[in-house]
Amino acid sequence: MGALSKASRGRGQLYLIEAVRTFAQGFFAISFVVAARAAGMSALAVGLLTTLSVLIGIVMTRYMEGAVLRHGARVAFIGAGSLMVATGSVMLLIPGAAGISLAAVFGFLPPLGGQFVAAVIEGSLAQTPAAKRTKVFAFFGLLATVAGAMGSLFASVPALFGASDIQAVTVLTTLLVLLGFVVAAVGALVPRSTSLSRMAPKADDLTALVNAGQRERLVYRLALLFTADATGSGVVTPTLILYWLHVNFHLSLSDLSLLYFGMDVLSALSFPLAERISRKIGLLNTAVFTHIPSSLLLMAVPFASSGAVAAALLLARALLVEMDVPTRQSYIASIVPSSMRSFAASRTSMGKQAGRAIGPAIGGALLTSVGAVAPFLAGGVLKISYDLALWRSFRRVETAPAEE
Repeated sequence: MGALSKASRGRGQLYLIEAVRTFAQGFFAISFVVAARAAGMSALAVGLLTTLSVLIGIVMTRYMEGAVLRHGARVAFIGAGSLMVATGSVMLLIPGAAGISLAAVFGFLPPLGGQFVAAVIEGSLAQTPAAKRTKVFAFFGLLATVAGAMGSLFASVPALFGASDIQAVTVLTTLLVLLGFVVAAVGALVPRSTSLSRMAPKADDLTALVNAGQRERLVYRLALLFTADATGSGVVTPTLILYWLHVNFHLSLSDLSLLYFGMDVLSALSFPLAERISRKIGLLNTAVFTHIPSSLLLMAVPFASSGAVAAALLLARALLVEMDVPTRQSYIASIVPSSMRSFAASRTSMGKQAGRAIGPAIGGALLTSVGAVAPFLAGGVLKISYDLALWRSFRRVETAPAEE
């Protein structure tokens, strides 16, 4: 009973850390856009910095995979907190484009700063018995999305007290530093022995695998497909969407904060809906057939006649776009044995981050040189192509032998 209580406490600490991280990413995404615009940075520059930050994040994810095996999960969380502190401190100490550019080397710029934290937690949640797995992933996604939504809403608070956009950026960047200390402190308390940090495969599991090599190839195929999907997302990353809305329709920091909050709330609602839908039509079908309409809505955004119409399209998309997340996570866990689930979470996370590294540079270039329509159409076409390829490649793949 004591061991169960300790494990539950460890899981609660990890959930708290992810909630704080996504809360910070919520307000930092908006303050980063406003700071970049105030510094005179172009959409291309924003895209390139996002690409650099995500590339560094991929290296960190791979490094943290080995570090967690050797030292336990706490090393990932202390590392994430330290990176938050470093990112905010550099932007406060070195104002303007130079500080923003230097902050990118810590890999914590939105939208994927500290993504290795989620990869560590996903790897452990994947060990949940199949009957409860999708619901657990849906709860995890709901928690993270609600925290991000609250962060987005919080970005408007300084303006309520009369702060200008630049003053608000300073306040929010300072909060990023403070929350970094919180993440590091809570991370240091995560038990070294918690089951959530046991990511090493068991020898007897490995010898029991008849088709281990085949399952590993499936993981790498999924990672490649996720790279294509994430590239589509990266071409029209939330940072660039916010930048486009800010420039094209002159939406203020408060306007962007409220829109981002609304999108996150609707995304949060999609997680439990996805779990229910998956019981009717299956995990893979839910992931694919809710994702395609969301991409069509994305492609319609640049044709909006006003900021209100663009916001309505983005809000409608938000209700659908995340339904593939818990179903896809649960599906990955179902097609690999338990000994490979942490590996699968790490590798597919790296695939998604690789796409997010490629996409922003393309999106920034298209937005700067071609116009607003190009990145939205390119991103939508890439994502729909991914959905069709995923369904065609995996619709007949059998689940892995049960090991629970």
